[in-house]
Amino acid sequence: MKHYLVLIVFMLSLGLFSLSVFAETISVDKTKYILGDTMIVTGNLSYAEGHFIGLQILNPSKSDIVMIDQFLPQNDGTFSKSYKTQGTKWSASGSYTIKIVYNEQVYEKTFQFEKESATEPAPNISTETKPNTETESTESTKETKTPTKSTKSNNEIPPEDPKLWVKGFPDPAKSPNYYLDRYANDPEYKDWFKKTFPGRSLSEIVSYPITHIEGFPDNSNPPWYYVDRYYKEEVYRDWFDSQFPTQSIYEVLGFPEFFFEKVPNWVKNNAKWWSSGLISDADFLAGIAFLIDEGILLVPVVESDSTDVPKVPQWIKNTSQWWADGQIDENEFLKGIEFLVANGIIRV
Repeated sequence: MKHYLVLIVFMLSLGLFSLSVFAETISVDKTKYILGDTMIVTGNLSYAEGHFIGLQILNPSKSDIVMIDQFLPQNDGTFSKSYKTQGTKWSASGSYTIKIVYNEQVYEKTFQFEKESATEPAPNISTETKPNTETESTESTKETKTPTKSTKSNNEIPPEDPKLWVKGFPDPAKSPNYYLDRYANDPEYKDWFKKTFPGRSLSEIVSYPITHIEGFPDNSNPPWYYVDRYYKEEVYRDWFDSQFPTQSIYEVLGFPEFFFEKVPNWVKNNAKWWSSGLISDADFLAGIAFLIDEGILLVPVVESDSTDVPKVPQWIKNTSQWWADGQIDENEFLKGIEFLVANGIIRV
């Protein structure tokens, strides 16, 4: 009997030892960083197929997110990511926290950050990428830069759909006629297109497929026009569904659905983690505020003078979970985010 007890105690202690080793799965290449350093975060997690890693870097008071990312690990559960310790969010010296959410588990790792000197000039943020707010009239003029090909290796086979060959081209916010007119009147643009899409016609890529309804869709309207009407006008949606019972609005327009996402798809994972309690209200709201500040998530921003921060209504969390589960579209989710901003619950 004693031998069995010894064996059981040994196995339990071994299990606890293994657990403590596994808990040390997140590491950084330095213990302290200064402004402008490159930080390398590595980890080795128990692999779960199809699960994304959610990463947040929190400031010393854990009141703000200075970096947010989401990615898939390698098939063996390992990952390695690098981040620059620079920008307006890195404003305080102290102990920062890396928070990892993966497969319903939460891991944390701390590191030290210090500004090199109190007189060091603030980083130049004028060159950071911002959302394009130019009007259509400005865009219709000759641009100094042409679209660039998405990054891929020379050995990679391009996707079958030429709409995926060049990031941002064609833009669903621009009408087919915009591109057809520019092609006809801008020789430099025409030359770029022929070199980038050899053997393809511009009309094949930007024009709408022909349907049984003459003049629909109309090349003078951008794809977003039809998608907005479909989701905002019930009568229009009923008419469309009666005319195209076996096709989605995206199939009729000839554009992939993800072209029209206002919210990055990986935010759904954050919403799931939030609704299931893996991340707190504060962490979720700080993540959304970060996306709004960086221009990744576009919602109306309303100034609030109130110093009282009300609690998040339960219906917001329900809406987030329904959107994450595919039960409602992103427009309903965005209404909840707009409510949070308008009521000062999310401060940007």
